[in-house]
Amino acid sequence: MDDKTQKEKLEQEISFLKESFEAEVISKEEYEKGKERLEKKLKEIGKPADETQNEAVNESENAIAVTPQQEEQEDKQDEHKPESAAEKPATKPTTEKEEAKKQAKFSKFFKYFAILIALVIILFLSYSLLKVVASKSNIKSNEAKEAKSAGVAIKANVLILNDRSNCFNCDTQRVLGILDGWFGAVNAEEIEHATQKGRELAEKFGIEALPAYILDGSIEKSKNYGQIKQAFIKKDNSYILSESASGSTLYLKRETIPNKLDLFVISGDSISAKAENNLNEFLDVFREVKFDKHTSEEELTKELRIKNFPAFLINNRVKFSGVNTAETIKDNFCKMNKLEGCEKSLSKSLV
Repeated sequence: MDDKTQKEKLEQEISFLKESFEAEVISKEEYEKGKERLEKKLKEIGKPADETQNEAVNESENAIAVTPQQEEQEDKQDEHKPESAAEKPATKPTTEKEEAKKQAKFSKFFKYFAILIALVIILFLSYSLLKVVASKSNIKSNEAKEAKSAGVAIKANVLILNDRSNCFNCDTQRVLGILDGWFGAVNAEEIEHATQKGRELAEKFGIEALPAYILDGSIEKSKNYGQIKQAFIKKDNSYILSESASGSTLYLKRETIPNKLDLFVISGDSISAKAENNLNEFLDVFREVKFDKHTSEEELTKELRIKNFPAFLINNRVKFSGVNTAETIKDNFCKMNKLEGCEKSLSKSLV
């Protein structure tokens, strides 16, 4: 894999990591750690691959440089030996023969020693060369594995359980876009909860809020699964996207109470206070609305698993979140309730 391809792959993983964080699949700490690890890999791209080979060659040259010194020592020894023989001209023939034998023995020893040194040098060079070759082979093998992994196309199948007739904000495009980013283009099939198949799926997987996303086991083979698996709940051979990750807005098992509006806030929070200020205009117009406010510590808030504040609940069943204008609150409420004030136009800007 060349540097450009590897760089694009790492940048894509950073993008997937960011989408997972924005979808509340992973925590901020997990996102920052993952991002730091991937950015570190990006910086390491382009590092020379032949540093090991250069070091091996330098060590080999240093080892070979020892041989000329040994040859110089041999020459000095040879120069001294004839002078010793010249100083003792009266030595007996027997002694000269013994000296000749010693010289021959020394010469033979030096010859074997030189051969041994040469063999050591050859073995060292061979080991260094094999080490370099093995290193390059491992790099190519890892690149081949990465390329093979990147080339595996996971075609995930997704069943979407929904109830659009009773839910004005049960859109699925945002979540499907995230799933496409995680697994590539997915095969999506939407099933209405009101059908027999829809009710059976809800019963089988214990689904309490819609829309719900049920994926098959093929997602385990995805190269991104390890980073996002905490966003799924495994049941049998299927994976259900958690309510927080899927942004479910319709509570299946709650009783419908017409003309009911609930607001969920954090006590002392400035954003929650702003939501209340924009809601006042709506409540002044629709005095017949049954309104209740709840804090984040109340049991109902925990029961509904509300984590994003401020949040609204219409008719005890459908949720929407954020700071909204009085006009937006009216439009959402009137999609589920037919009241006289629905024809009026309210403020379209935040206060």
